Amino acid sequence: AIIRLKSADSSSTVIFKYTCSISETKMAASDRAIAALVDCQVMRGNIYQTLDTAVSAASSSEEGPKCWAVITADNVADSPNTIIQALGSAGNRLGVVVVASKGPVSQMQVLRAMEYGEVYVAAATMEKMDSYTKEAVSYSGPAVLLFAASEAVKGDAAYTIFSYDPRREETGGSAFSAEGDKVRKEMQAFLDRESLLTLVAKKVLPQEPVAGEEGEDLAGGVAAASKTVTVLYGSDTGHAEECAKAVARQCRNGGFANSAVRCCTADSFDVGALPNEPLLVLCIATAGKGEFCGNGRNFYEKLAARADELKGALANTKYAVFGLGDSHYWGKGTEESRVNFAKPARELDALMESLGASRLIPTGFGDDQDVDQYHTGFGEWKTQLYSKLGVDSTTAAAGDDDGPVKSDEVIKIETNQLRGTLKAALDDITTGQ
Repeated sequence: AIIRLKSADSSSTVIFKYTCSISETKMAASDRAIAALVDCQVMRGNIYQTLDTAVSAASSSEEGPKCWAVITADNVADSPNTIIQALGSAGNRLGVVVVASKGPVSQMQVLRAMEYGEVYVAAATMEKMDSYTKEAVSYSGPAVLLFAASEAVKGDAAYTIFSYDPRREETGGSAFSAEGDKVRKEMQAFLDRESLLTLVAKKVLPQEPVAGEEGEDLAGGVAAASKTVTVLYGSDTGHAEECAKAVARQCRNGGFANSAVRCCTADSFDVGALPNEPLLVLCIATAGKGEFCGNGRNFYEKLAARADELKGALANTKYAVFGLGDSHYWGKGTEESRVNFAKPARELDALMESLGASRLIPTGFGDDQDVDQYHTGFGEWKTQLYSKLGVDSTTAAAGDDDGPVKSDEVIKIETNQLRGTLKAALDDITTGQ
């Protein structure tokens, strides 16, 4: 501002030059992000303050500059798949800037954006937003940025400043680049997995088979060893765990990369990450009267609770279910035995299908009443599974990468198997029995 003061007789003029600046630390975080975009020649008309409006604008045409959404971390905190779903709807013309003014700051959204494939992704503090914004604007594909206030991540040793730029791979470099030596464990696990860019992108889908050609069945599955498979189990006595680990070992030894195969309890899996999984194998045992086992119950309950959110988000997810049970547990030929036999596996199969996931092979069942107990049904089911995946089943599944199957007693203690009506009856002292 320039202030001119003239004397009464106008014989002289005194000029004061006053410079006024707004402190960046006091400027709203979203306003700072918008200013950074404008500095990179992004038109204000292409910047939106809600994700929905940006997606709508980006989806209106396949050509033109990116449409940017500048939103706060609070807008996406309650829905971990928001950005992934937006990327799937808007394609290459979407840019997302998430600003976090207060802690704790989750980096899960940007991690999942990396899994989408061919997306520029970065996370940094607001003081460093200019350089990362410039890179994101120059990138021809979609972009997702997370900027946190320094105060919000102060003392958070896990917060990782990084960028993920697919253009680096064109010159033989790594797309991922972090500032400093420490990388949070979730990102390191992501980097350790192979074929990272095929998790959710369309190229994870198999090519359409050509009628009459050999290998038509493989084309309908997920045959390439560059894909990933996650094997989950719910097990009280160890039988379902044994089946799951057998599948994982055979996949590793029959064509899949070791780092591309994961095996764990169902409850330890993040339900919110399900849309990022191209292939899910579920080995589910039955406990009590058609109940889920102790280490699989929460998985099913969380999946059911988030059904509305996940419905339609699993279009790229294929799954296979193997259920274990005893068809005579409640008496041979009784209605209770019929209804409760492998009930958890059947319920999980139905839920996955209702959410839009594709069943890879028919659900298999292992019955303790068969000659070889559950092994009979498992042998038939896994043969179909390996054929569909293109896994070499003739190669011995040596080694035990997922650890030994625990004893029955250890599993009972860890999963609190003594529960439900039996435990309630034992604890009830009012009956006098």
